[in-house]
Amino acid sequence: MKEHFSFKGFSENTSEKIFREYYARLSYFAFKFVNDKDVAEDLVQDAFLAYWNSKKQIPYHPKVIKDFLYSSVKNAALNVLKRQKVKERYFSLRTEDDIENRSVLDNMIEAEVINDVHRAIAQLPESCRNVFMLAYFDGLSNPKIAEKLKISVNTVRSHKQNGLRILRGQLKPELFVSILAVLLK
Repeated sequence: MKEHFSFKGFSENTSEKIFREYYARLSYFAFKFVNDKDVAEDLVQDAFLAYWNSKKQIPYHPKVIKDFLYSSVKNAALNVLKRQKVKERYFSLRTEDDIENRSVLDNMIEAEVINDVHRAIAQLPESCRNVFMLAYFDGLSNPKIAEKLKISVNTVRSHKQNGLRILRGQLKPELFVSILAVLLK
């Protein structure tokens, strides 16, 4: 019998929902520590295994699950740094506990923000999303996008404007302004 869990409106079993909800952002969070995509993904998979093996002892609440996963990834990442003797360099740059804690918090916030942005972009209409990704993530010019997608330059401009308008409505104002500043660099 599948477990059911009301988590962001999904109707999948619990393990699948939790995995889908957190895998990408936890991978990014781990990567910020170890600077190696494969190692980061392994750490995240290990964190999910630890959760699933211990979930009877962990309160069944989204915040608790999220905190457990982030803590597991963080601790595993720090252990990797110790084994690779990167710990000395890492902590020599961050000698105070406050700085280390701030860095961890900043990385968590950044992972969450990136997840929110990707989720909002995924909600754009397909043609608008394609133009938006080519323009702002691949750095293509309007004429190159028009050529690649076989649409007019005016249509490209229209899709970019619509994408920004939709994102403005979906994201918190301070987040939208930050993202806009990054995209328009």
